[in-house]
Amino acid sequence: MKTYALLDENNLVLNISIADENWDATGWVEVPENNPAFIGGDYYLGFFYPEQPFKSWTRSYGKWLPPFEKPKDGKAYYWDEEISNWVEG
Repeated sequence: MKTYALLDENNLVLNISIADENWDATGWVEVPENNPAFIGGDYYLGFFYPEQPFKSWTRSYGKWLPPFEKPKDGKAYYWDEEISNWVEG
């Protein structure tokens, strides 16, 4: 069985289907096991992306990355888009 994504003209994922190798996948893009597709997400330069979590985040090899890496001090943080930085919480 393989997973396929149906895209619109802007490469947004409209539907996802699981089918065997004999299925006619014309118009569908095969989804790699290590890069899942998400309805509402998109397909860009060979990678599937979920919806963009924040306007300031950028794409990188199938993941969305913040402008700054989250601190690694063992504390809990969340991204605050208004100040474009991590906030302890």
